[in-house]
Amino acid sequence: MIPNWAAHLLVGLSGAVALVHQTLWTRRLVDVLGAGGDTFARVVGAFFIGLSLGGAFAAWRPASARHAWRRVAWAELAVGVLSLPVLGSVFLADSFREAFPLERNPTLAALLFVTPPAMAMGLVMPAALGALGSASCGISLYVANTAGGVFGVLATVTLLLPRLGLFASGLVGIGANLLLAGAALGFSRSRTRSRDGRTPRPWIPEAPPIRSSTARLLAFGSGFLTLALEVLLQHQTAQVTINAGHSNALVLAFVIAALTLAGAVAGRIRSGSADGARGLVAWAFLATALIAASEPFVFLAARPGLRFFAYDHPPLAYLLRVAALSSLVILPVFVAGGLVFPLLLRQTANRREPGREVALLLALNGLGGWIGAETAQGWLLPSLGLWTSCCAVAAVAFAGWIVVLGRSLLRSPLSLTLLMAGLAAVPGAALATRQLPQLTPESGITVAEVRTSREGVVAAVHGDPADWRMVYNNTYTLGGSRAQANQERQALLPILLHGSARRVGILGFATGSTTAGATLDPAVEGIEAFELSESVIELAGRHFAGFHRDVFHHPRVRVRHQDARIAVLENPGRYDVVVGDLFLPWRTGEGRLFTREHFQATRRSLRPGGVFCQWVPMFQLTRPQFEAILRTFRAEFPDVFLVRGDFYSEMPILGLVGGIPEGSLDWTAIAAACQRVRNAGGSRDALLRHPEGVAMAVLGPPPPPPEGPLNTLDGAWLEWDAGRNVMGLRQPWFVGIPLAEYVRDTARNGARWIPAELKPAQDAGQFFLTLEVAARMGLPAKANLEAQIPNRMPTALIDDFQVDWKLWPSRVKPFTAPSAPTPRGAGTR
Repeated sequence: MIPNWAAHLLVGLSGAVALVHQTLWTRRLVDVLGAGGDTFARVVGAFFIGLSLGGAFAAWRPASARHAWRRVAWAELAVGVLSLPVLGSVFLADSFREAFPLERNPTLAALLFVTPPAMAMGLVMPAALGALGSASCGISLYVANTAGGVFGVLATVTLLLPRLGLFASGLVGIGANLLLAGAALGFSRSRTRSRDGRTPRPWIPEAPPIRSSTARLLAFGSGFLTLALEVLLQHQTAQVTINAGHSNALVLAFVIAALTLAGAVAGRIRSGSADGARGLVAWAFLATALIAASEPFVFLAARPGLRFFAYDHPPLAYLLRVAALSSLVILPVFVAGGLVFPLLLRQTANRREPGREVALLLALNGLGGWIGAETAQGWLLPSLGLWTSCCAVAAVAFAGWIVVLGRSLLRSPLSLTLLMAGLAAVPGAALATRQLPQLTPESGITVAEVRTSREGVVAAVHGDPADWRMVYNNTYTLGGSRAQANQERQALLPILLHGSARRVGILGFATGSTTAGATLDPAVEGIEAFELSESVIELAGRHFAGFHRDVFHHPRVRVRHQDARIAVLENPGRYDVVVGDLFLPWRTGEGRLFTREHFQATRRSLRPGGVFCQWVPMFQLTRPQFEAILRTFRAEFPDVFLVRGDFYSEMPILGLVGGIPEGSLDWTAIAAACQRVRNAGGSRDALLRHPEGVAMAVLGPPPPPPEGPLNTLDGAWLEWDAGRNVMGLRQPWFVGIPLAEYVRDTARNGARWIPAELKPAQDAGQFFLTLEVAARMGLPAKANLEAQIPNRMPTALIDDFQVDWKLWPSRVKPFTAPSAPTPRGAGTR
């Protein structure tokens, strides 16, 4: 005889493994299809379609009690086997890219990879319920399954992925499926008994249930509400938390934990009558409506002005703060909404075929979840924004309350009063939420436009007319008008190093200034810029035209809405120069742009003699993280050398340049390219108009990094390490004096790359970094160094009257006005 607890344990472990797989599938298909919001939506949709199909099949062909555990075993085995193609989807995509590019058929790819194993998952609970032979176990199985889901999510993000990587974690999940299948086969040879050792008997319901057709509609509505709210709350919390995998996982864990708690509560409530049974479901819907409508105000009361959590909190303190916020805004609404489905499960016992009815409710609940998620991401967020969308979901919950009570509303004065109040309150709350902030602007900053979409919240803000910025998810500035010259340098410097580039790819668009930099060399014939967020492209077009040289109307520029990693995969042998913009290392999608697979694909996208420059934000990397990126880059570009993007000591960027054999920089071609830039008259940047300026930026081959991990799609070492470190900054960023010393050693090593006549210019580059460090630290040597500026600045730069010295990339400007210095030997102007 099989104890009842053993059956529930198996179902709980099945839920845990299911969430392990779902998390891994999402990450793996992001590798294949790109990191856009559409990919996440497609994976979630395919997953819930699979669950719904599994439930529908179980309703159409319910397993008999005798064979139910055998069906569970076959379902778990199928989940394991059908998960293998998902794990190997990167290899499959590479193998069949020419014949059938999966990234161009993303919906079909998600359905092919995710729906079959998810359908097998959908068979487990109905079959387990059939094996127990008692509809009263429906709620307890539901609780066990969701509780397992909490464990699965947390174990995947905190243990499996950081320690084992994606593929090995997937194999662990498959192994768990096989063990569960073996256990279920063992159960099939024995009868299941209850906690007291007796075989379960059919449960006698307390009261007649809600009508079947109404219960099915409500099951659909319950799934709709749950997933729509989960999408909205994920986006809301992203405005105040670090945008990394651990934050998303913590929110999801709280959602599933709330559903588990709701199921446990539902299993202990006694209604006593038919009206009481309906009343419980009705009150659950009404409570959900009230809490969802008030949730925006609770959220902003907890985080006034949408103030985000400071990154300098230690990891435990940071996570506790996020958990406290989640307890306020996630637990109440999901406990209330989570009561509906288990209460519906409880009322299936007196159906003629309760197992079939449970399976059908599960199918409709999953279908509702898919449509709810799609509605929230595709319509509510773009149309109504972060807060008013909650009121729209509250209106759906309020409609559920009306459906449950039906005509009895007219017989109860209390219900009529609540109906009138709700019809007034929900629109009133919607109007009030339109005034709530969707980001926290600094003092003196005006919000020009906010766009909310699947990718997140993107805003264009400005201070004075020359100070425009683009902000993502309230926590990260994508770019700004005051950094226009620095951003243009990120594109033009690699083009000058190539010398004769004709076609250029820009990975990352943001405000468009980097793309604009590529237009400053008239020899470049075609420029393709790739941007993941459609909202970013739209805001750049509307608000930043004056700061990106109106590239949307430039005849040589094409801006494409596409994941940059997929773009280079699809374009082998296309570019002379590829420029990788600055990316946040701890964000899931962006962290992939520092992987070996991406560097390999970029190398293949280059023409013979092509150059790839990947810029790295040293102010967001520790030294081990930078060295991991360098090791990974060297694996594909052994002749890597470094260039500096500026002379800042605390906010510096470095470029990793690959594709140029050691010591073979063509300085004649570089001089000709600089001449073209001067003749075109577009750039007034001192570092980009003369080969001496380019020499100031060139450092040379970096010292070999120590042994350590490579950053790959499977291991994602950088994402996990950066995500841990950004909480509390346990290791300092690689900036200041440590970086200055590293740059000095690299420049000494790269002296052979620089011709003798340009060697003083390279030395000048190190001089200006030393000056910047002295100014930053307030050292006495600053005054002496400043006095040396006229002698250390290359003559070609001083003699160029078109240089705008306000664009000089450091806090200390060499001269106070455009073309202020006196040309050497020219006397007084």
